[in-house]
Amino acid sequence: MFSAGATVGGGYLKSNSPSVGAVTTSLFIETNTPLFSEVFPRLGYIFAKDFNAIIPNVEKPYFPWVQGITFKGVTTQYFDSGYFLEEGVGLLALNDRTFSDTDNWNYGVVLSINGGFDLRGFNLDGFKLGAGAEYGITFTNALPQYSSIHLFTNYTF
Repeated sequence: MFSAGATVGGGYLKSNSPSVGAVTTSLFIETNTPLFSEVFPRLGYIFAKDFNAIIPNVEKPYFPWVQGITFKGVTTQYFDSGYFLEEGVGLLALNDRTFSDTDNWNYGVVLSINGGFDLRGFNLDGFKLGAGAEYGITFTNALPQYSSIHLFTNYTF
């Protein structure tokens, strides 16, 4: 099994600065491994940028943003009629760009929860759609962090 997905939503980002409302997006891939029967490894890319960057006619010299790589273990519980809930926990490498003169990598943890509808039925290929939340915090340098409340889609090949 191999799957790929994406999220889009909103949240906040901050470093050694006040919180800034942010637009968040991520891409991820996951696969089934024989090492763990109930936990799937998921590799992802997260990007969060100041919400004002997408508003027309806002002229600021710089919009804070962060980007990072996540590696999570994800487990899923399935319920009646195609509903599911998945939880993830893992490692985070986050590039802090909250100030124009800041460009450093920070390391920490990421937590996520998603719920939604599994549209695959009895077929192994297909879509899962839903909503969720993710929180990433680092423990080095300026301690950047982000949160996201998002919609997501996941396609299994």
